[in-house]
Amino acid sequence: MSGDVRVRFCEGGEVRSLSATRLVCGFEHREDAERFLLDLKERFFRFNLELHPEKTRLIEFGRHARRDRNQRGDGKPETFVFLGFRHLCDATEA
Repeated sequence: MSGDVRVRFCEGGEVRSLSATRLVCGFEHREDAERFLLDLKERFFRFNLELHPEKTRLIEFGRHARRDRNQRGDGKPETFVFLGFRHLCDATEA
């Protein structure tokens, strides 16, 4: 990522704000992810902001997700789209 930021200015009396930043965080343990999400919601609340409930979620993802979900009978790991790329868990044979 280049770090370049594009800002669109508009003429006239209206003010436009940039769209929200997209963020993906990874955690080894679910408890850490849950604690982070709770802390993030509380911090946003202090600034009168909130996370979009339909766009914010915890998913099981990574090298052990397929195995762990199969053991529980939960099926395939979820996928997600981030910056136009679909991310999915897959296994390759060595």
